[in-house]
Amino acid sequence: MRGREHEWELVLDLFHAARSGKGGVLLLDGELGVGKSAFLAEAAGQAAAWSFAVAAGRAEEPGQLAPMAPLCAALDEPPTAAGDRAGDRAGDRMSPIDTRVALVERLRAKAEALASRAPLTVVLDDLQWADPATLMAVGTLESQLSRQPLVWLLARNTTHRAAEVEHLFTALAARGAVRLELAPLTDDAAAQVIADLLNARPGRELLELAAGAAGNPLLLVELVTGLHEEHAVTVSGGLARLIAERLPRRIHALAAGRLERLSGQARGVVEIAALLGRSFSPEDVADMLDRTPSALLPALDEIMDAGIVTAEADCLLFRHELIRKAVVEGLPLAMRQALHHQIGGLLLDRGGSAAGAVTHLLLGGRPGDTRTLAGLDRAVDELLADAPETAADVAVRALELTDDGSPQHAARTLTAARAMTEAGRLADAAELLTAAPAHMLPPPAEARMRCALSCVRLLCGRTADAAAEARAALAEPALPDETRDEAEATLLHALAGQPYGDDAVRQAETILADAGRDGDAAQVAALMVLSAAAWHRGRLDDGLGLAREAVRRADEGSRAARRTHPRPALASMLLDVRRLDEAETVLRAARAEGGVTWAAGSAVLDARLELARHRPAEAAARAESGLVTADALGTHLFTPLGMAVLGAAALRRGDLHTAAACVQADRARICDYAATHGRARCLMIAAQVAEALGHPHRAMGLLADLYPALDRRRSLLIVEPTAATWLVRLALSVNDRPRAQTVAAAASRLAEDNPGIPLLPAAAAHARGLLDDDPSTLAAAVAHAGDDYARASAREDLGAALAQRGERDDAVHHLDDALAGYGTTGAARDAARVRRRLRRLGVRHRHWTRGQGDRLGWDGLTATQQLIARLVAQGLTNRQVADQMFISVHTVAFHLRQIFRKLDITSRVALARLTAEQDRHPHRPPG
Repeated sequence: MRGREHEWELVLDLFHAARSGKGGVLLLDGELGVGKSAFLAEAAGQAAAWSFAVAAGRAEEPGQLAPMAPLCAALDEPPTAAGDRAGDRAGDRMSPIDTRVALVERLRAKAEALASRAPLTVVLDDLQWADPATLMAVGTLESQLSRQPLVWLLARNTTHRAAEVEHLFTALAARGAVRLELAPLTDDAAAQVIADLLNARPGRELLELAAGAAGNPLLLVELVTGLHEEHAVTVSGGLARLIAERLPRRIHALAAGRLERLSGQARGVVEIAALLGRSFSPEDVADMLDRTPSALLPALDEIMDAGIVTAEADCLLFRHELIRKAVVEGLPLAMRQALHHQIGGLLLDRGGSAAGAVTHLLLGGRPGDTRTLAGLDRAVDELLADAPETAADVAVRALELTDDGSPQHAARTLTAARAMTEAGRLADAAELLTAAPAHMLPPPAEARMRCALSCVRLLCGRTADAAAEARAALAEPALPDETRDEAEATLLHALAGQPYGDDAVRQAETILADAGRDGDAAQVAALMVLSAAAWHRGRLDDGLGLAREAVRRADEGSRAARRTHPRPALASMLLDVRRLDEAETVLRAARAEGGVTWAAGSAVLDARLELARHRPAEAAARAESGLVTADALGTHLFTPLGMAVLGAAALRRGDLHTAAACVQADRARICDYAATHGRARCLMIAAQVAEALGHPHRAMGLLADLYPALDRRRSLLIVEPTAATWLVRLALSVNDRPRAQTVAAAASRLAEDNPGIPLLPAAAAHARGLLDDDPSTLAAAVAHAGDDYARASAREDLGAALAQRGERDDAVHHLDDALAGYGTTGAARDAARVRRRLRRLGVRHRHWTRGQGDRLGWDGLTATQQLIARLVAQGLTNRQVADQMFISVHTVAFHLRQIFRKLDITSRVALARLTAEQDRHPHRPPG
């Protein structure tokens, strides 16, 4: 009774009432195969088990040889009595009406006699086939025997429309009968049925195939039984996996049996409709058969009566996908292909979108068929923007159907490669573009191939290769304007990825100065290059203005212009200056237009947004997602930035081991994009890790080229609001005051040149106050800081400066505020350092808030305990953890005991497992 619990309870209620002497009626409706007969058999068995008398019968298609045969069979009463036959011999012949009245009376007497000895259950199935006399007798007997302990269980197949049985069911329901629609099984109930049949949990592929039964128990049981018989499923470790997707013979037999009952015309309609798809229109079937829809009405009525299709609002629909598939597979392969070819041509001839014809063109396409190939070309163009993966599949199939020597082969190769690129299949696109020998292509076609390959190389982060391919394409004098425009745009992006990008700036200025130039992709790219150049030189308002203009022109321009994707660059700038709400809006639009190819970049920029909002755990999860996507697709343009965000998030949480691993140089080499586009950020993280581990000279070595470049690359100071301060602090720690002065001066000039960016004056004041050890300047940094983490950092430095001057109370006040600020921004290690400063001033703070220490599970751990857990999970000793956390070894041991208690574990191995699980799923409790 899987999925029938409610219905079964109603049956049991009727049986309980019958035990108390009350009769009742259950009317059971349902489609063919939904399980009515099985339900009735189960009910009859239950009645017998409760010592009920059971009388069961069923009507037979297409009707009974004798009136009231189902009732006579159920009650074991012959349809003609011996007395009636004697009367015939004597010539005293009874009328048909009198005969039926007498038979009803005998049936009533028989039922009454049975019910007088024990409660009686009368089970009648398939009443849609019952003759009118049977239906009349049921209605009469139910009324006459209503005071008897008699339960009627009556079922009919609603697929077959029969007015007489509907009239009976309506009348009985009006007299108090319980009426039930036995619905198809839910997905959960269907999964339970499969598990019962196979004694194993069904896998995803098996469930997807079984969904074609639409919850019909007969189809479901036949499918699973057939798959098992034909060894198409395997069971291992309690999981049933589908290893062959072919439909079993049992399903084909069911489909064939249903078709055999149809007329020839109806069978032809079903076969054509099955090829059209799960849903279809009568007009399509009529056109395929060269008939009018009205001429097909009898056939359509017939297949609806047979329960094969049902009517929806604007189409007809196969009830069960399994039956449709079986009908299709039952057609000879050559016939299938020919019909798909005909359907595809029909849909193309109607005009409009070619996307609807794609499936049929692919299945029925023939090599060299110009009509089919033209339709596939149209479909690719229509699908590329919204369904690039489908467009890529269609384009590849069109290429396969094109003769190698055809003039269209090169064009379709290029189309397939572009579609693959949009779908994120960069390796496939590159392989396709490099497969054709260059000497076999005409020069313009070769140049187009190189231009497309340049785009692929750029997305992979291989800017030098991208620039080489773009230059080779531009060397072709007969290059079409559209291709030249795209090649110039790609070359600009590639050159911008070279150190300092001076060549890109000169080229961009030349392009924008040419007022008569055709094509807008290169102009958008030029704006983006000049925007980045202004940004890196510290002219931030100019950079933002140019980036916004690039977005505007791309939105108003050609498809090639939109493919330059200027929004991620604008979002990155907005994130730098902490205009977070505007950045989020731009990112939302970038995700919508970027598609699969830019998914990695969108995830990385989302991670930057999370980090800017001081949610390091969420930032790490988004960054890791972006890096996984980049690895899967090969789109490594944003890989260095993703690594930097991942490292910064780990550093913020105090996880130095993970931060160091995130910015390893070997992974950064995946992408040769210039240092100013992510790799410099990785270098900063690596230096911060080295400094945090007590190696400031090693950190200075890593940044040896950065300090003197600050006049030329001021944007390095806005990577993080505290970047300038940290660079000053590092230089002072190794007694390199000139470099500290260089940073402070660059930060001041950056603030002066950009008065509209509130973040910069506070950062400049912080750097200058640290350099000069000036509490008043540090206080100004605190007052004007526009970022919570930067404010906490400035308060810490102000508190430290006041403590050195003996102003203990003011120092404690600012250090307490810094501690709170670090707590709200997830900066566990910074908070630990401030606690040490406070301990030296005689102030001790607990590492948990009131009441938190009693909570269990990961969420019960304090921020300090979570950090200790991660460090211990990485293999650090208690001493190493203490050094990183600015606490004593005894304190580490105390927290470790609390961690073990809250997580209900007893070993570091278990802690490592739970911590790894938590980092993979930060919103789900480990274990």
